[in-house]
Amino acid sequence: MKTSLHDPSAPSRSLFLLSLCALLASSQSPTAAPRAALIQEDFPFQTACVGAAFPGTNDANKGLAIRVGNHSAMCFDTDLLRMSAGWTGGFLSEHGVTFDGGHGGHPQIVGRQLFGTKPGPGWADPNGSFADPRQPGPYGPLPEAWARWDGLYTVGDDVVLAYTVLGTQVYEHPSSIAHDGEIALVRTVQVGRAKEPLALLICDLDGASGQVDGNRATLTAGTNLTLVAVSGIPAGAKLEIQDQARVVLKLTKGSSRATFKVVIWNGASSNQSKFSGLLAGTPHMIEFKKGGRAHWPEAVITQGILGTGDGPYVLDRLRPPAENPWNRRVRFGGLDFFSDGKRAALSTWDGDVWIVSGIDDKLEHLVWRRFASGGFETLGLAIVDDVIHTTGRDQITRYYDLNKDGEADYYQNFNNQVTSSAGFHEFQFDLQTDKRGNFYTAKAGPVRAGGSGFGGGGGNGQITAFAGTIQKISKDGKRREIYATGFRAPNGIGVSPDGQVTSGDNEGTWIPVCPINWIKPGGFYGVEDLAHQTPTPKFDNPLCWIAKSYDNSGGSQVWVTSDKWGPLQGELLHMSYGKCALYLVMKQRVGETMQGGIVRIVGGADGAQFTGYENEVRIRDGELEKKKIPVRFTSSAMRARFNPKDGQLYVAGLNGWQSDAAKLTGLDRIRYTGKPLYSVSDLKVQKAGVRLTFTQPLDPSSVDTQNFSAERWNYHRTKSYGSAEYSVDNPEKKGHDKVDITRAKLSPDGRTLTLEIADLKPAHQMFLKYQNLKAKDGTPIQQTIMHTIHAIP
Repeated sequence: MKTSLHDPSAPSRSLFLLSLCALLASSQSPTAAPRAALIQEDFPFQTACVGAAFPGTNDANKGLAIRVGNHSAMCFDTDLLRMSAGWTGGFLSEHGVTFDGGHGGHPQIVGRQLFGTKPGPGWADPNGSFADPRQPGPYGPLPEAWARWDGLYTVGDDVVLAYTVLGTQVYEHPSSIAHDGEIALVRTVQVGRAKEPLALLICDLDGASGQVDGNRATLTAGTNLTLVAVSGIPAGAKLEIQDQARVVLKLTKGSSRATFKVVIWNGASSNQSKFSGLLAGTPHMIEFKKGGRAHWPEAVITQGILGTGDGPYVLDRLRPPAENPWNRRVRFGGLDFFSDGKRAALSTWDGDVWIVSGIDDKLEHLVWRRFASGGFETLGLAIVDDVIHTTGRDQITRYYDLNKDGEADYYQNFNNQVTSSAGFHEFQFDLQTDKRGNFYTAKAGPVRAGGSGFGGGGGNGQITAFAGTIQKISKDGKRREIYATGFRAPNGIGVSPDGQVTSGDNEGTWIPVCPINWIKPGGFYGVEDLAHQTPTPKFDNPLCWIAKSYDNSGGSQVWVTSDKWGPLQGELLHMSYGKCALYLVMKQRVGETMQGGIVRIVGGADGAQFTGYENEVRIRDGELEKKKIPVRFTSSAMRARFNPKDGQLYVAGLNGWQSDAAKLTGLDRIRYTGKPLYSVSDLKVQKAGVRLTFTQPLDPSSVDTQNFSAERWNYHRTKSYGSAEYSVDNPEKKGHDKVDITRAKLSPDGRTLTLEIADLKPAHQMFLKYQNLKAKDGTPIQQTIMHTIHAIP
């Protein structure tokens, strides 16, 4: 219905339109608040690759930057259990792909650096050596029998580190003290009875000379001094100067349980008399095992929007907490449900975990609570026994709320055996589990700035042991192993109920276009730089390739485990981050070869008939127009889970790199309405052609070869970025080959359609389109299929 704005007999309609315009304007998101700091200023830690000015090239690849008061900070390297740097006057720069989006760099300390340590072990081995044992390169944690990072506790504005050295439990509280215009950094350490001789590295200063006088050490570099004092150390402990400019504290084997502190100051020699004033007070470890005050007690309340439509699926929107009291950026990268189905947890690229409750049929009252923060690109989340786990570049973290105030107090290291360099692109994607409780996650390769090639040092990173792999982590978290290799940027995986692992990947070097990979243990999936074997193993073909127009950046896969989600139970779905779409994956096994294809379910014009519609009211050409528009995801389609209670599919995503996503983040529910689904559901290649199975019987009168068209082409897999499309018949000629469909034959039950093809050949990409096809009840069916033919039975 259209109403003219110029109808003089209807003044009330003009008033209605003005009111409508005001209503539409008021329904939009409120004006954004001024940009908050990309690295939050009101939380005590942030994990990242953190660079310091000295000594040498001092990057903590898994750096835990900790605010310690007095506008000061320290960085703890969780791989090496070393305090890599301490400084005053600031925190971290916002540079890096996670923060300002910059490629080829990472955060640096901001302020005046007081001390630093060389990259290497922060505690010596049983022989007193600080030599780095990590081979083939200096990446990943130290051997667990030597040193293990256990996790951290938050207590208000304080952080307590927990780790184990040579079997001895250690807790450490970083802090600071100010007196008479000077600031010193303090490490309060609680150590159990030493099972072996222990040696703690305190600081290094290139070009300095050092000396020890009792419980004080001095490093001198010109007129600049670094002073170290210890108090409360157990009997037999002592400070030492090693290699002229390294301060080390040694504890003897069997030394008693103790709480001691290390005070570090740096400044001009003319101010050294003020150092004594910074040493007041006896060592005391704060209470940390009972939790602390809540950092984010306020809940964010949003209201969902229920989708409408006449199709089998409609899309409901769960409005995220994008407007929140902390002006915190929200970009969802992980999603899972608690066992009650009424609550879900979502992790963000920025390192937060949010819990949303109130998930029900109406979505009228969604309550969001911020549960954790400070993570290192937490792009995957799984809930096991109602305990949240996230995966990041540093580790899989398990979270505990010790005082039951709705926030995590203990961030436990579940497994940190993964390697990570300074590369900006070394994302750790997704977190899935199998029925035996094992975990799976995928690591990107260190892509160079610009997108081509790998490694090269600096912010481009290095190729480390786990780069470009899918990893399997044991149920108890004690063992991480490489499951498959050769991935560029596998932003998402899937694990079937029987344990079959799948993945996507991203177009680039050695990856001509996005694939869907059917993973076998030990398989190699394309990127020769990241094969981790010599010679390079045989390439394992993907289940299918996907043309760039359909998926330019893949997301996760999810298996339909719900019997409440229509006729697709047991099938595999694939998400496109780049095209913001959801696809049904059709699979075929030919001997040992897996092949198949995709058809769009949500997103894009040819998939709209399956998603329902939303009403759009707008003014066009001076007239009021009400129109049904196809539903699209709020943001990208990146992570998905089926709710264990309502049985519906929930999809989360973000917009952080190239994507068609309309908004920065989103959480949507694809809800089954009970109405018939009109779609192809299976595809099998036969000797004579292609057999399609549909969810509804077809109208025989619409089965005409003129209603079908097909093309095919190949890709070239090279070290260049992506690939053009090449003729199958003339492999060096760019372009497509037309495919001649000679006959369309319908089965007696009307559900299976065989398209006979005169010259059927293996092809990387087969494009099949049908229009003017109808179901038996007259419903039109118009779809396009992208599939791959590796083998013809």
